[in-house]
Amino acid sequence: MSGITTGIYCGGPLYTGGVEQINDLRASGFSTIIAWSVHVTAVGDLVLNDTPLVSSGRYVGDPAWPELLGQLKDRPTSVDRLLFSIGAGGVEDFTHVQALIKASGTGTGSPLYKSFAALAAAIPAADGIDFDDEDLYDESTVVQLAQMLSEFGWTVTFCPYTDADFWTSCLKTLERTTPGLVSAFNLTCYAGGTGNEPQQWIDEIRTTMGPEFDARGLVLPGLWCVNGSDCREGQCPEEIQAQFRQWQPTGIRGGWIWLLDDVIRCEKSGSCSGAPMGTAAYAQAITQGLSAVRS
Repeated sequence: MSGITTGIYCGGPLYTGGVEQINDLRASGFSTIIAWSVHVTAVGDLVLNDTPLVSSGRYVGDPAWPELLGQLKDRPTSVDRLLFSIGAGGVEDFTHVQALIKASGTGTGSPLYKSFAALAAAIPAADGIDFDDEDLYDESTVVQLAQMLSEFGWTVTFCPYTDADFWTSCLKTLERTTPGLVSAFNLTCYAGGTGNEPQQWIDEIRTTMGPEFDARGLVLPGLWCVNGSDCREGQCPEEIQAQFRQWQPTGIRGGWIWLLDDVIRCEKSGSCSGAPMGTAAYAQAITQGLSAVRS
């Protein structure tokens, strides 16, 4: 079924996996690739997990990586969007962003602007930034950062697992100042977000934004693939398909998977009774789950 957004968060293998990993993602059926996770240091540098990516306003990552990322969209491919995710649990990325904005603002001469300008220049395939704020929850910081990022032609997505009031308030403010900038709520429905239901967040957004706002098109729920030390935790593609089938009546138009690293590590574990467990199987689980009722 066309029109379904399928995303996958990608850690280290997206950086170290070379052309083989890029080609696997191109053939996977996933439409959105989310590079996880970019950390903002106290001085405004950008670090991809433990690898320096931008320092003192210059791209310092692997020189070959920008070209590889660009190949994600080379036809034939299922990929049409590349995002970089900021933040995670147990880090202080947004606290650092807040301090940097207070000290230097977000103008072209600020460390924050220079760092993201360097990222945008080095990796033109990037389409936006995903906000995984789990350390600060300050609306002014989120809004000012998002408005700065819009100057690079980027979209912004939110990755919430709690505090719907905060995230919908940020959305409302940004819709007034920069309409359409926020393109998705990548709703976590596992780990700390276990129990989240897309309909609840759709209702929260409608309450804040009004009944005419396309809340159903904004909420994209995410689930965790098979994981754990013995690859016995998480969900097999069949289970994920069943969950998206249950969510289909809400009118959501996509979803996402956490995490490519676990997909690769557990693919040959046999944990799903011998059924396919690679990237294509997980992308198909979302599309088939959301199209099953309509077909």
